[in-house]
Amino acid sequence: MGNSASALPYKIGEETHPSTRPGSYGFAIHNGNRKSDHLPVTVFKASKSALAQTPLVKGSTTHDPSLTQIFPALHHFQKTKTLIHPNILKVYATLDTDFPNDGKDSGSGGGGSSSSSIMSPSSSVMSYGSSSSTAKSQISTDSITNQSTLRSALEQMPTTGDLIIVTEPVIPLSDYLDNLQYDDSFTDAQRANAVSWGIYNVINAITFLHSHAKVAHGNISPSAIYVTPSGDFKLSTLQLLTPIGIADGASGPTPHFRHFERDVTNNLYRCPERIEGRWDAISTSAVHVMDAYSLGVLLPEIYAHIGCGTNGKLPMKLEKACKRLSSSSMAGRPRIGPLVRCPVFDNEYIKTLSFLDTLATQDVESKIVFWKSLPDLLNINNKNGTGTNSNSSKQVLSSRVAKYKILPILQSTIVQLTTVDNGLTQDVHKRECLALLPTLFSTSTSYLTPEEFQTQLSPVVELLFRVNDRAVRGSLLSRITLFAKLLDGPTLNRVVFEPMCSGFSDSSAPLRELTLKSSIVLVEHLTPANLEKLTRYLVRLQGDAEDSIRTNTVIFIGKVAPNLSHMARSKLILPAFMRAMGDGFVPCRLAGLKAIRACRDYFEEKKLATDVLPAIAPSLVDSNEDVRMESMKVVEELLEILRDVGDRLSEEERARALMEGNTGTSAGTASSFTHTAGSSTSSLGKMAGIGPNSQT
Repeated sequence: MGNSASALPYKIGEETHPSTRPGSYGFAIHNGNRKSDHLPVTVFKASKSALAQTPLVKGSTTHDPSLTQIFPALHHFQKTKTLIHPNILKVYATLDTDFPNDGKDSGSGGGGSSSSSIMSPSSSVMSYGSSSSTAKSQISTDSITNQSTLRSALEQMPTTGDLIIVTEPVIPLSDYLDNLQYDDSFTDAQRANAVSWGIYNVINAITFLHSHAKVAHGNISPSAIYVTPSGDFKLSTLQLLTPIGIADGASGPTPHFRHFERDVTNNLYRCPERIEGRWDAISTSAVHVMDAYSLGVLLPEIYAHIGCGTNGKLPMKLEKACKRLSSSSMAGRPRIGPLVRCPVFDNEYIKTLSFLDTLATQDVESKIVFWKSLPDLLNINNKNGTGTNSNSSKQVLSSRVAKYKILPILQSTIVQLTTVDNGLTQDVHKRECLALLPTLFSTSTSYLTPEEFQTQLSPVVELLFRVNDRAVRGSLLSRITLFAKLLDGPTLNRVVFEPMCSGFSDSSAPLRELTLKSSIVLVEHLTPANLEKLTRYLVRLQGDAEDSIRTNTVIFIGKVAPNLSHMARSKLILPAFMRAMGDGFVPCRLAGLKAIRACRDYFEEKKLATDVLPAIAPSLVDSNEDVRMESMKVVEELLEILRDVGDRLSEEERARALMEGNTGTSAGTASSFTHTAGSSTSSLGKMAGIGPNSQT
């Protein structure tokens, strides 16, 4: 492959399924992610040299290039880029590493298919290589009629590189059913609903091919179905995709289909006329005939898996339909589309997910009702403290649907509402936003880890805090404890605190008060700069016209004091409490006094006597009895503190005096010793005839 694959905006990870597995058609499956934002993807990768050497039929010893995997793989590689439908595997990017320039436009957006058009029914030419390259070869696989043509085409085509197809995250159907079988969070009824939804997807995909793309799939089998993390079934493996009756004039399926279909499709899923080679009958039949037979055989095969929740049996409601679909009579096989009206697909699970898939076409009132009903469908209100469901039997939608389907839709809806209608100026958009916010956050906290919440919800929260609407802001502030728990410090400072500060000066008193009450949760996460910013707002709120806001501000200052620096506390708390004690609202004066008691340890001892007690003194003769009693309690507590301080100072003074007394006694003793020594010396001097009066 060389380094040409590095041109893709995706990183190819570890291999999860080898290219030799049954139903792989030469493509290995890898995990992967988008380089820009680590969006998970699935990567299908096939070596063209291996494809050209591997027989279509396992164990075959033929070396005929017309019966190897290369041409069906090239057919699939080309066709997979041209079909777009919600139930057909979504392709983000494709690359033939022999012609890396041809893949530059593929998947540049990373969120959709690399093509924006539906394949023309008569499209038959696959072009490989740069349009400016002289080595470009055009291989018309649909019109190949003999082995010599295939050999010639293979000789013209480079086969040293890889075919790479990047798609939405999926796993093979067999893996999904195995996982479903051993997932204890599902009941059998929920497993059956999940499988019925998947089959509903497949029916819609095949109907699209027949009715709109005017082609037959030709390879309907378990290996043609992949499943997303949310449980959506996606149709793929387009190795035999063919129009009926128009490709070569009027004679039916393309030569490519006729040449390869026997070795690509398992005999179990081939209708009798295919096995018998009655192409004239197929060419004059309806486009659904071949696929209808395959589907009629496929459905019992799927339900035979124990993971389907039906004890390995086909639901009785589908038995008659499957018999008609797999009829040996071509005329007796019905169209596939009407099968969706079968009672097995008439359940709350399918109705809910179908509504989600058609959300863009629903009116706002219907969407509002739907958003409000989601918590009950997810049984979120019955979740216990561990995040698991205490009564999963009442849960209609699975946790995987909630996490991988509903949450992304909720998030994208918020983004659309807040960006298309900037500020939610239209009432209808605001109502929808308010209806889905409770579901968004309850679903997120129930099914996302803290790390996932941080990654997925922080951009949404940021958008919502920019919305200049009081109802939306109130809804966010009521969940501030949730944000403080699940978002990291930098995000809380930048995404939550900074935009919410506008609420401190809002003209709505309830919003100002809610902003104040919500801020207390964020204090321990705020940066020093934002703490300083908060204190300025608190000082301003002490002059608010609303009595309750002034009172709560004082209480807030008392609670925030431990988080402030020494300098910030010295500047803020005593002046704030003094203003509160002079407030005309009795509860505010009481709050100021109680705050002093709560913060007494933050005052310097000297200031207690020189500043705090004098500030409290007027409250001792307040006109309100409660204030007088509270102020007396504060004074008594502070006097007790000051008595302890006085006692300590007295002990320090006595200890100092004692030390000074000991020092004085020692000095007197030393003086006496010196005097005695001097006298002795004088006496000795006289005895020796030495001294001022001695004579020689």
